[in-house]
Amino acid sequence: MQTKIIFLLCLFFTGVLHAKTIRMETAEYISYRVSDRSFDEVQLRISNELQVNAFNIVFELNIAKALEAVSKSLEKQPLLQNAISIGFCKPSVSYQMVDKSIDTLLYCPLKLVIFQSKDSSEVTVSFLKTPKLSDQADPKKVDEMIEHIISSGLDQ
Repeated sequence: MQTKIIFLLCLFFTGVLHAKTIRMETAEYISYRVSDRSFDEVQLRISNELQVNAFNIVFELNIAKALEAVSKSLEKQPLLQNAISIGFCKPSVSYQMVDKSIDTLLYCPLKLVIFQSKDSSEVTVSFLKTPKLSDQADPKKVDEMIEHIISSGLDQ
């Protein structure tokens, strides 16, 4: 019995260690860690997937550049090699959400981040789970929609 358990654990860890995209979920956010693509390729794939799904990209903030300026002024090393925050919305989705509850205006624009730490070649794509602001609006549907966009973009 112990041999079987050890064998299964070895198979699991071998698969995880060789995986190219790893999904992680906490109570607050969902992330995808990508090890076989560059930051620019991941950013392009996610941006393209947003546009294919008729989302408007409202902003793209270069977080790494802003933090690099701060680190220089503090005479410290930069923390991120690359990092961008993408704000996006789709008028039809926004309308459906606001029609259920005006409080869901807080969701617009939706946002995700793509980043790469200074000491890693892995690229991470993350988004905060949508909090439940009203009984009428189901945040799970919004989260599933964002996750579909990310996974479809990474699967291309």
